[in-house]
Amino acid sequence: MMRIPSADISRILENWDYQPGQLKVRAIEGHDTKKKIQIRMDLGLMQLEWSGRPDGTQPHDRVSLLDYFTEQHRDHEKTKVNGAPFTLSREDCWALSQEAMQYYWRRISFFELKEYARAQEDAEHNLAILDMCQDYAEHDEDREIADHYRVFVTSHRIQARALAELEHEQHEQALKVISTGIAEIEDILLAQDELEAVDGDCPELKFLRDWEKEVEDSRPRSPQEKLRVDLQAAVDEEKFELAAQLRDRLRDIDRQ
Repeated sequence: MMRIPSADISRILENWDYQPGQLKVRAIEGHDTKKKIQIRMDLGLMQLEWSGRPDGTQPHDRVSLLDYFTEQHRDHEKTKVNGAPFTLSREDCWALSQEAMQYYWRRISFFELKEYARAQEDAEHNLAILDMCQDYAEHDEDREIADHYRVFVTSHRIQARALAELEHEQHEQALKVISTGIAEIEDILLAQDELEAVDGDCPELKFLRDWEKEVEDSRPRSPQEKLRVDLQAAVDEEKFELAAQLRDRLRDIDRQ
């Protein structure tokens, strides 16, 4: 009788320090020499492909299920079969939601690995899934689910773009991304009639607003900006002689 090699992964788990509740992620090279992601979880490991669909499959011989349904919609619009609109069944939306979950796990893994451009790509993939379900789902419930996750995924896309800018010390660009993102999420919430969320009940919006202030406060200041801050402080403390000196230095710099 042929002995089957052990598939026990205990040694891998034992050699990977893990604390419950913490996300542990690493990049590895697979037996196929392709880069992959591993996530340490309470009961074992999750392994994802670095590119393409995270589970490595090609549904309907396409890169992803989203690509397949996008192509189906495009073909339908070309032929206009019986004049019927293109729709996604409950099963179609469920399958797309399962694909979105795979991309979610890889997205948060890319955040941990500081692969921000790839995290943004996976967020955009899931936003496209939400768009498709919202536009073409047969059932209201599936459209409502798409609405429910839109702010969350949009926030991840904004964070990925801003973190990529901060990684290259581009503070001004990061602030623009965050500011534009805040306005985008406010528009989404208003379109969904979530007025209370705009005023502060939305955790994603609160995070971005707090982060915007943090980035603004920590960004490098030009000599002029530093002098203006010192000048305002001198005025507030009624140190008028110092304030006059700082004002003169500012004028000298502005003339240069």
